[in-house]
Amino acid sequence: MLHRRAFMSLAALTPLALRAATARADEPFKITIAQPSEGFLYLPIYAARGLGCFRDEGLEVEVTVFGKGAAAALTSVIGGESDIYVGLPAVPLQAWAKGQKTQLFAALLKQCGSDIVLSADAARRTGLGARRTPSEKTQALRGLKIAVAGAGSITDLVVRHVAIHGGLDPDRDLTIIPIGGGGNMIAAFAQGRVDGYCLSAPTSTIGIVKFGGALLFDFAKGEYPPLRDFLFTALSARPEWLVANRGPVVRLVRALARAMETMRTHPDAARAAIGPFYPGVEPAVLDAAWAQAMGSLPASLGLDAAGVVKNIDFLAEARGVRLDLPVAEVFTNEIVDLAGAATADRR
Repeated sequence: MLHRRAFMSLAALTPLALRAATARADEPFKITIAQPSEGFLYLPIYAARGLGCFRDEGLEVEVTVFGKGAAAALTSVIGGESDIYVGLPAVPLQAWAKGQKTQLFAALLKQCGSDIVLSADAARRTGLGARRTPSEKTQALRGLKIAVAGAGSITDLVVRHVAIHGGLDPDRDLTIIPIGGGGNMIAAFAQGRVDGYCLSAPTSTIGIVKFGGALLFDFAKGEYPPLRDFLFTALSARPEWLVANRGPVVRLVRALARAMETMRTHPDAARAAIGPFYPGVEPAVLDAAWAQAMGSLPASLGLDAAGVVKNIDFLAEARGVRLDLPVAEVFTNEIVDLAGAATADRR
């Protein structure tokens, strides 16, 4: 965990000092975030950027999207090229097990954010509409070709997890095809070269709204029990960086909390704020993606041991290897708690 003495020092900051730090608009503190892909997995970050929440906290937040996925994004944080990793906690947990430690410090989504979309033809052939239980729905994957971003990617793990829980062998009973990002998936889907694909909104929503596809599960509504209330997107950073930059990190979390509150209380304003990040996506697609994603927002940015354990279980079930980790050490709620206290004081 972060050193208690360091956080006691942070707790001693007066509200006046916090406001003064926030007010230094002429000296913004730069934070770089490593983001594995584009998509609504990171919706609170888009909202905070579009609404100006980071700027209001005296921060200059730069987001780098890594086309090669989560492992590359995390590597940039471990190597010091980026400050914060945002994505599936299972990725930094694997690195921790190898001695490359980054600590989880805030939650962004608490439902699975990757969707499995089947084509209209595949849904008809498999009788998806008549399947009711999770096991029955999973059986619809038998014999299908499903596109994922890459071998070992988050999307690959999600498809494998679903297949295994439905009693299928992901390497024999269906064909999982690593195909790259959203553009490649949509092209293959539209041309009928694959029966379905796994990715987050709005790419998953395009397959439904524009091409008549169907969700295998609505993960945001908890239709797949093993990944219900699942910590899917969280922030993590090197422990020493968190200690050295604790004030700005508290402001970052406070900005995200305000953005998420705006998403709930003023959804039209928040929805408009993310539009510029998706200039090529039709409004109807973004509206549908937004409505679905809102069900994945957590009540707070706080973390708990259960969310970490579910990620460990997820990896064990999808890959067959269980990580031996000190669960209480891989995450902290100190920053979220301090950010909440600072926000309450400002009101």
